[in-house]
Amino acid sequence: MKIVIMGAGAVGSYYGGVLKRNGIDVTLINRGKHHDAIVDKGLNIRSFWGDYNVDINASNETSNLGVFDLVFLTTKLYSNQDAISKLSNLCSDKTLIITIQNGVSSYDELSNFFDSENIIPAATYIEAEIVSPGTILQKGSSVVIEMGEINGNFSERLKNIKNKLSFEELEINISKDIKASLWKKMISVGAFGTIMTSFRSTFGEITSSMYGEEVLRGTMNEILEIGKLEGVNLEDVDIDKVLDGLKEESDTITSSMQQDLIKSKPLEIDNILGHVVVLSKKYNYPAPFSTTLVSSLQKFKEG
Repeated sequence: MKIVIMGAGAVGSYYGGVLKRNGIDVTLINRGKHHDAIVDKGLNIRSFWGDYNVDINASNETSNLGVFDLVFLTTKLYSNQDAISKLSNLCSDKTLIITIQNGVSSYDELSNFFDSENIIPAATYIEAEIVSPGTILQKGSSVVIEMGEINGNFSERLKNIKNKLSFEELEINISKDIKASLWKKMISVGAFGTIMTSFRSTFGEITSSMYGEEVLRGTMNEILEIGKLEGVNLEDVDIDKVLDGLKEESDTITSSMQQDLIKSKPLEIDNILGHVVVLSKKYNYPAPFSTTLVSSLQKFKEG
């Protein structure tokens, strides 16, 4: 299986390092100092399972790489249009594209340009960051990619991907309802990631502050209700249980959006919680917490 990881920042590079270490043919597409360091000295992974360096293929363009069996699309959502224009160089009519991105809209966006049968939506659960060019720090004892067919089938191709690409340091699960999986991630990450960024605070600081947990709970409830209005099956979601689970992991919770703000990079705000706000207008459903949070970050969204 020949794999390319498009937009290999912290998360995509971690995947690439794990796959390469386990004998998979993988190429990273990235740029800047991170790309240069990987080409020069290899990719360094510091993780729960140990530290290692891998010599891995990396490129900053796609025109001469040929086609691949599988694409992991891990770009920021605001870069999708640029990524889509380059993906055609990497794909045949049999190439599968796994959209491992934040938010809930990637599948629909890519379906406007590629055969929807070749697109597999996915969510990931990982704490990772680039601590220096060419070096990824992964935190926590679990890294999961949850993927699923849009029709809910447990297809042979998903079983094949799971069997070939699951390792101790990268668990792949198959979802029977990937739309619900994406929205469940949005309920937690779309809320706390945006709040951490807006408040310039850690998760622990938010939940221990006077009104922080109220804002967190209110935002999560808004996302939940708007997801239901979209027709997603979220009846089994218990916000109290979600919050309790997050509190148990509070020491390891990070926000990629918060890191982007600190580094003066563009923010995915319009594509994550901003998407929820747009849907709230569509359904005339009041979302004051979400709207306020999105508004607070608008002037920073371009970096």
